[in-house]
Amino acid sequence: MQEPGPFEHVLQTDTSPTRDRAAAIIVAAGIVLGLFMLLLVLPPISILDNGEDDTSAQGPVTATARDQMPPVPSGLEAVSALYDLQSTEPVNRAATVGVPLTSTQEATAELFLYTYQDDAWHEVGTATVVAEGEAASGDVDPLPSNVAVFRRGEVSRSVSGSLPPNGEVDEGALATLTTLNAQGYTLNDDGSIGGGLGSLPDNLAVALVPTIRVTDAAVLGSILSSSEGRTAHIDAIVALVSDNSYSGVDLDYRAMDAQDGDDFVSFVAALSERLQETERVLTMTLPAPLRQGTDWDTRGFDWDRLAPLVDTIKVTPDSAPGTSYATLNDAVAYLVPRVGASKLFITVETLSREQSTEGVRALTLTEALTLASTPAIQGETPVEASASVTAYAQNLSEESGGGPLRWDDTGKAVTFMYTGGGGSRSVWFANAFSESFKLDIAQRYQLGGVAIEDVSNATRDSNVVAAVSGFASSGDVELVQPHGNLLLPHWTVSGGTVEPETGASVTWQAPDEPGDYTLTLIVSDGAIRLGQELQLSVGP
Repeated sequence: MQEPGPFEHVLQTDTSPTRDRAAAIIVAAGIVLGLFMLLLVLPPISILDNGEDDTSAQGPVTATARDQMPPVPSGLEAVSALYDLQSTEPVNRAATVGVPLTSTQEATAELFLYTYQDDAWHEVGTATVVAEGEAASGDVDPLPSNVAVFRRGEVSRSVSGSLPPNGEVDEGALATLTTLNAQGYTLNDDGSIGGGLGSLPDNLAVALVPTIRVTDAAVLGSILSSSEGRTAHIDAIVALVSDNSYSGVDLDYRAMDAQDGDDFVSFVAALSERLQETERVLTMTLPAPLRQGTDWDTRGFDWDRLAPLVDTIKVTPDSAPGTSYATLNDAVAYLVPRVGASKLFITVETLSREQSTEGVRALTLTEALTLASTPAIQGETPVEASASVTAYAQNLSEESGGGPLRWDDTGKAVTFMYTGGGGSRSVWFANAFSESFKLDIAQRYQLGGVAIEDVSNATRDSNVVAAVSGFASSGDVELVQPHGNLLLPHWTVSGGTVEPETGASVTWQAPDEPGDYTLTLIVSDGAIRLGQELQLSVGP
């Protein structure tokens, strides 16, 4: 005889014509009590007969949490995973569902049950908080094929910004920030804190939460591996925060070896408890999980256990520049149903990137445009009067092994490639265009905020802060792809003519008169124009 499924005993309806009234009362009471029990005992979701008389076919129901959550409706925040419900037989009836939550909710929280059908969300009922805030229960009619719990989003649009060691903070960025993460502190071998912060503006109007950054996995592993080491490090952090009246501390321990994940959770749990005693915040930067086939590589960081211990997690794309948008988009969809949206901050970049066989290096937007705007000519100078000379963009023309400035729709950024030391190199621009697509992720998933990679004066040229400021003040994101014509190189010359005036390679018709002339190559990322000059001599 086949064993009943885990939900069969609560879904099966008794259709016999006569039932003992007292027994019915006992069964009804048992259902009410059973609701609470099933929420705690039958993972990951419970479904109960709502008491209506229905003879529809029913069967055992199982629930599976999806790996990723579709973007949530505007103004709402997911507080559970999206569960697919499967049954061996149709369950065409009303039911009461109990859903585990990703974050503890207040007893008075206003919650809603939603189902995702035909690429759209549909509300199917309201829910109440049960199991001491760890789950929600509500009635649905009929039982949908999937279910998730949402609450109304609290639109705070918090913004944190990182300041590199000895960097000078951009005053314009300060007006947008709610938290400044000044860098400069490091980890010593004995667990004490080394380094220090550079000069900061007086009378900061934002919370100062300095970052401790670890780059040596072996040192960190040694400290995390023992209770004594963790305690010494925690004592040092608490003293640092207390002695300097900081609002809290930010941990950038991405260098951690994956095998130290459990010890890291123990360390964070103890540190969180100590900081809460003085009402200090604890935030951290973690690498975005990477999809590996059907699995996810979290590099040893246990998001499910870490999220309840901290106030904010800044998700950063530690991946190739051309894949950073896709990495973040996938990672957020994966993380929201597991840890909720309110604690997640998406990282927007203010530094462009160059990728080569040597690795990835950061560039300011001006440096990236400078690479693209290097002019050259074929042949030697001086040139003869009235001669036709080929002028070209040294790093953009095909003849020199380069490629045009273009918008890459996968990477959501302007990019170009050129041939340099070690072979082919690709450059990816970080600007208001590229980073607005990341802000759109924060908007679609109603994330808790945004983290700006670098808020020093050195990155002002990216104009990313302006895009973040607009999002923080209004919640609006303008998605624009630079038009192709804006990305075409433009040429000017102080004597003679250039044909055509745009393109990676043009012809300069030298003037009849000998002398010195200036050829200028101007390029743009779609908003900012930058030119470089080449001095040319025309002989008699």
